Amino acid sequence: MREEASASPPKAYDPPLRFGEGGVRLAVEDDDRTEVALRGTTAYVLTETGLAAYDIRGGGRKWTFSEPHGMSTGVEERARVWETTAPTVTEQGGRTLVLFALQKDQQGEGTAKDVSTSHLRAVDAADGKEAWTATLPTPKGMSVGYSSSPTVVGVEGDTAVVTLRTAPEDGSDGVSSAVTYGVNLATRHVDWQADGFGARMLYGGVVVGAQLPEGAEIDSERWFADEGGIALTGRSVKDGAVSWKDPRDLFGLKIETVGAGLFSARINLEFKENPPGHELLDSAAGKRPAGMTADSAAAFSFAGRSCAYDERSVIVCGVDGELAALDARTHKVLWTLDEDDPAREVPSLYTAWHGVVYGGVPGRGGVLLDATTGKDRATFDAGRPAVVNEYGGLDTGLTVYPATG
Repeated sequence: MREEASASPPKAYDPPLRFGEGGVRLAVEDDDRTEVALRGTTAYVLTETGLAAYDIRGGGRKWTFSEPHGMSTGVEERARVWETTAPTVTEQGGRTLVLFALQKDQQGEGTAKDVSTSHLRAVDAADGKEAWTATLPTPKGMSVGYSSSPTVVGVEGDTAVVTLRTAPEDGSDGVSSAVTYGVNLATRHVDWQADGFGARMLYGGVVVGAQLPEGAEIDSERWFADEGGIALTGRSVKDGAVSWKDPRDLFGLKIETVGAGLFSARINLEFKENPPGHELLDSAAGKRPAGMTADSAAAFSFAGRSCAYDERSVIVCGVDGELAALDARTHKVLWTLDEDDPAREVPSLYTAWHGVVYGGVPGRGGVLLDATTGKDRATFDAGRPAVVNEYGGLDTGLTVYPATG
């Protein structure tokens, strides 16, 4: 449903170094969990039950899309396991599409059982109308349910990678496996399907995820298996074939995207209760990135850290009292900042975009750092931007602060 016409675009600043005060909150229900993609002057907001587009200049809703009989997009479950994923915006066939995965529940009548099905849906970004829907076949002997968390992992070329969790069809156990699909965006059909594979990221033609044994489970953060058998695996986006496989027998695994083809793997060896190790790896081969030592990799893969890729050349990672930047091409450490520095406070990391790191120092407001050198560039008072583009910053409370310089 289309609701508001668009105005002329404001002036663009790439990257923004100043923001307007006050901000405008998007007209989203206060109690909805959300996942957001910012493109131009439009914010695409996915909730558990629908997708909507908002004009960031005034916060008004442009259109909404939802199922008349309800649907689940996995937003709530992804938030529970700390795997929030932005809606996927892609150009296909001369128009801009917003992709999201969903689960539909059909209540049975008479003696017919209830049926749950999974789908990939494409919505036209211009007007919010459904462009097409592809049905995702459930693996034999398995079922999907509330915790299946259907997720678009990413798009490369004409292929969208979608993953979801599955459970035994008889309902004897909870979530115990996963399945991943390669959906052809031109034919709108599933080109390949990898049962038992839970995908987490897509980069450079490789889908990275966990190959799961029978009896695997997922807790609040990771996949684990009492008897081991989990394998960190990379598959080809073209046909789903295995590109590489880590030889270690894992009892626990959590994969987190870092940016520019790098990911952090939280690994449990020998026993699921053993303290996990954290490793920074390259999606191309599942190895430590070329040019990095074990010590330098440790600065970017540790418990509790958050990372931001500036979408050009720098990855920044931080945790309380520590911040470090990595050249995304050479994998050399560019700079570090920690509490031992006698002259500088360590800012919290909000995000990074096009050569600028956006952060904040308690009691002092926002600060902008040069992503390459780590030196201060400017200060600002416009909230805590979690997503930034040339027109403004959007904070975690869905308030937009327009770029003014």
